[in-house]
Amino acid sequence: MESINRRSFLFSTSVPATAALFGTIRQGQSKSVDPIGTFKPILQRDQLPDPVIIESLALHKRGGNWFIRARSKDGAEGWSVGHPGKMELSQQVFTKVIGPYMRGKDARDLDQLVDGIFLRGSNYKMQGQLFWIQLAAAEFAILDLLGKIAKTSAADLLGGHRRKQIDLYIANNHRNKDPKESLIRIIKSVQSINAKALKIKVGGRMKVIDEIPNRTERLIPMVAEALGGKCTLYADANSSYVSVKKAIQVGKILEANQFAFYEEPVPFDYLEETKRVADALKIPIAWGEQESSQWRFKWMVENSGVRIFQPDIFYYGGLIRSLRVAQMAAAKGFDCTPHISGGGLGFIYMGIFAACCPNSGPHQEYKGLSNDFPWESTGDKIRVKAGSMTAPNGHGIGVNIDPDYLAKADRIK
Repeated sequence: MESINRRSFLFSTSVPATAALFGTIRQGQSKSVDPIGTFKPILQRDQLPDPVIIESLALHKRGGNWFIRARSKDGAEGWSVGHPGKMELSQQVFTKVIGPYMRGKDARDLDQLVDGIFLRGSNYKMQGQLFWIQLAAAEFAILDLLGKIAKTSAADLLGGHRRKQIDLYIANNHRNKDPKESLIRIIKSVQSINAKALKIKVGGRMKVIDEIPNRTERLIPMVAEALGGKCTLYADANSSYVSVKKAIQVGKILEANQFAFYEEPVPFDYLEETKRVADALKIPIAWGEQESSQWRFKWMVENSGVRIFQPDIFYYGGLIRSLRVAQMAAAKGFDCTPHISGGGLGFIYMGIFAACCPNSGPHQEYKGLSNDFPWESTGDKIRVKAGSMTAPNGHGIGVNIDPDYLAKADRIK
């Protein structure tokens, strides 16, 4: 079958960004019913001329992993893997709310379904990670189903492949180690994939005091001296600094050592304070890992509260919602570089986003390939080499999980 006719993303050079964002351009598709009311559907239906009715959306578990099967009435199947650590905490949201809602719906209406499940009844009152991670898991499986039916990749369904290789930054978390030991571990992780970018942790993670006294002030110049000539450097405070003054002080140290972004300097829900830090510094502020509201993302974009937006692809409810953030950011000239939780197939979902998003930024977060269950690429083999990862380009999400392995997973009811 010929490859999909790839439509350009909403923000192509031939289309004014603001016009596409606010829905003044007709695309021959029904308008999404998102709560803000400003987004055109992202899912492209060109290769899906016939309805794809969802017969079932089922949750399975084996070991510590959660597997989601989307099955159409015609017998086609798609699979995904949910968030390894948090699916269990709210699994009934999937089995009692999301699964029943999706049954009988046309999977091609995925944009509307993402919003419809949120707006139905009082579901909006559950907004937060434990609701959205369940929806993300469902969305990934439905995208896999649609891609396999259309014989194309999820990235093509979401706007078209823009990258064959995805440059990575490797994330580190050694807050309980002294600066010398931290540096040894950071260098080792960089060498493990020959990374061209890295992210270190600063501050005490939701508290100002470092676990190791003065670790932040000592570690920043050490990392810059050892790796600054080889790697792009990023830093993550994980909401450490309640004081805007302290957050700015640390930001100045990062600037002096030529770090390229400073993530979550103050508590994540301190929107005004985050903007004050951003306004006081030259280093770009990154934010959004904990956010679950399209409205608050919209506020931060419109008020230039930060310059790098980081919805977590699991925590924020999947690829469609995350790409909406990218659209809003693009209209202001900002990047959207998602946070991705470790484990499962997080690296695949990150890869799909980066493959189709025009403003995904220079490097994407990497926390390793999964070896928790047997899987294989359905397109080009997923490899990590010289600090880059192969973009998933096989049918669906780009991987198949061993069916014999899945056959022994327990169905969750």
